[in-house]
Amino acid sequence: MVSTVLNTEVEQRDSAHSVVVAVAFHAVFEAEAPGGDGPNTSPYAMGAAFPFIQAIQRVNERLLEKNPSETLLFDIIMISSEDTEEHQTCSLLSLKHYALEISRLCFCAAQDLVEGLRSNNVKLFLSTDSSDVWKASQGGIAGAQVVQQTALHSTEQLRVGFYGNADGFPDDCTASPSDVPDSQEPLREFSTLVGRMRQRFGVEDSPLTTSLVTGRGTRNTCLQALKTLRSWGLAVDEAYCLAGAPKDPILSLVKPHILVTVGPHSTHAP
Repeated sequence: MVSTVLNTEVEQRDSAHSVVVAVAFHAVFEAEAPGGDGPNTSPYAMGAAFPFIQAIQRVNERLLEKNPSETLLFDIIMISSEDTEEHQTCSLLSLKHYALEISRLCFCAAQDLVEGLRSNNVKLFLSTDSSDVWKASQGGIAGAQVVQQTALHSTEQLRVGFYGNADGFPDDCTASPSDVPDSQEPLREFSTLVGRMRQRFGVEDSPLTTSLVTGRGTRNTCLQALKTLRSWGLAVDEAYCLAGAPKDPILSLVKPHILVTVGPHSTHAP
């Protein structure tokens, strides 16, 4: 069973035009709220996705500054498997306390996750749990894990990272970008929308940047990855071709809020 609660403190957006991003509750807040016996009136502690959500809000602000009638905006919703009155109340209280512009709270059991995402027209699902990301991907929803974030992660600029290797892109610069499997269609749709958003801003002082990191493979793998993303309407700001080198040093430099895996390996069970 899936139930949805509107956050009346936040303007509701048209999901047909917005980029709906669902974030798992345990990525938004810590699992336990402070307090003792009786009703809980204290907000939940901040979770791993806080810098990401704040950066998304900044993108929306900048888009509306440029065009008050803009409809291509991020719409953030929160997904939770716990559906109790106290949990709902504390979640809404916490959103207000931290000024998080999360428009809806979707409550669904673990087995109903995909149904909950589909019913809210979700374009990208984020979680700290790789099994949840895999489940969403199997259900035809683009998914990504939230990168562990620190105070060094920007809240003024949203940084979306894409990661792939020779498994995801043919190591042949003459191959057609249309050779990407149909299983990547949800990711293609999300990438296209992000590309359209990125085009709203110039090279300098953009609140939204994208990067590509390719792991295993040759320079042709990186070239094919770039061609594929461009064919989807996304011209990344930065590209790093690692040719088998560890990716962690580059990620610590780029500091993406999320890392979206491109390729068939992203749908393998964890």
